[in-house]
Amino acid sequence: MVAMIDSICLQQILAGEVEALEELLKIEEKMENILIKGDAKALHGINMQKEELIKIINEAEKQRRGVYTSSLTLKEYISKEKPPAAEELERIRKRLLQLQASLQRQQKINRHLLRHNLRFLEYVLEGLFPQKGVPRYLSSGEVKQKIIVSGLLDSNA
Repeated sequence: MVAMIDSICLQQILAGEVEALEELLKIEEKMENILIKGDAKALHGINMQKEELIKIINEAEKQRRGVYTSSLTLKEYISKEKPPAAEELERIRKRLLQLQASLQRQQKINRHLLRHNLRFLEYVLEGLFPQKGVPRYLSSGEVKQKIIVSGLLDSNA
C-alpha cells in the first residue's frame, strides 16, 4: 500500500501535468492557425513555447515515477488501494485521458498542415529552381530524382 503522503504528492504532480498539457493543447490549437496563415516567424516562437512545456512535462513524469513506484495503473491503484484523495485522483485521471485524446487529434491536424505546407513549398521551389538530375529530399524524407527541362529561374534565364 502506498502511504497517504505519496497519494497527495502524486495528486499534486498529476495536477501539474494536467496544467501543462492544457497549456500545450492551447499552443497546438494556436499552431493550427499559424500553419494555416503560413506565418513562419510565429511558428518558430510557438515551437519554443512547446519545447519549454515539454521540458516541464518530462520533469513532472520523472517526479511521478519517483513517487509512484507501483506496477498498478492509476485506475487500478484508485480502485484497489482507495487512497484518501481517490475522488480527486480519478478526476485528474479522466482529465489526463481527455487531454491526451485532444492533443493527439490536434497534433494529427497540425502534421497534415505541415506536410501540406512542405509539399507546396517543394512545388514552388521546384518551379523556380529546377535541379536537373540532382537528388533532392521530399517532405516525406524520401529522395526524389526528377529531371525538369527548365524553370522560371534556371541557368538559361
